[in-house]
Amino acid sequence: MRDILTNRDKILFPKSKITKEEYFNYYKKIAKKMLPLIKNRQVSLIRFPNGIKGQKFVQKQVSEYYPKWIKTVSVKREGKSNIKMAVINDIDSLLYIANQVGEIHIWPSKIDKPNYPDRMIFDLDPSGKDFKKVIDAAIDLKKLLTSLKLSSFLMTSGSKGLHIIVPIKRELPFEKVREVSKKIASQLVEKYPQKYTIEVRKNKRGNKVFIDYLRNSFAQTSIAPFAIRAIENAPIAAPINFTMLSKINASSFLDIKNFKAFSVASFSSMETKQKSIKNI
Repeated sequence: MRDILTNRDKILFPKSKITKEEYFNYYKKIAKKMLPLIKNRQVSLIRFPNGIKGQKFVQKQVSEYYPKWIKTVSVKREGKSNIKMAVINDIDSLLYIANQVGEIHIWPSKIDKPNYPDRMIFDLDPSGKDFKKVIDAAIDLKKLLTSLKLSSFLMTSGSKGLHIIVPIKRELPFEKVREVSKKIASQLVEKYPQKYTIEVRKNKRGNKVFIDYLRNSFAQTSIAPFAIRAIENAPIAAPINFTMLSKINASSFLDIKNFKAFSVASFSSMETKQKSIKNI
């Protein structure tokens, strides 16, 4: 393992006084669980190198100073030149990226078939502060997915919502997967019109939970499993079991100090649960 950490005493989260070393050491501890879930995927960062109160910026293209041992992939952009994006396949790469300090976001597709996702993602986003509504949305969406014979995996967003991840076969391009995800989200809205919405404009949602299917598009990303968010107390986008929903709320998401207190769910079987969505 390479000696990568710099500025170890820098405070990244002022109120909770979490240092860069604590932030870095979390990734060292979680690497074995995290790496299989982000391997061979394009990575982008929402960086906050001077802490969450400092400037934040999105970094998709790797910097010129990145070492050659960091794996990269050339990504096409419509009407623009290609860019090189980082790929995190080993612990040294994970820790190097962690040392850059940023939220780690990944594509729903792998680098060998970038336009064919193996994950369909639903982001359950509350319009207000009632987290119980998000829990209800997760339960209702899981029931719908089960009726469609699709497996579903649950993850806290590390912010104010929940993500449901559906493993799918890599046989449809993003535009088709997005159509299917919209169809599923629409079915949920039709069944519970007073509870859920797919309205993109926030001022049109009322107090309903937004069933966000829009991440199922080429070059769109979502927070990586086990990644730290740029929010006070360093909350984690943590895989959890559906049975754990009653144990969390929006004000006490899992963070780097309390995540051990929970039996964190395993996503290890995700690839074995991939199903076709061609006929949905």
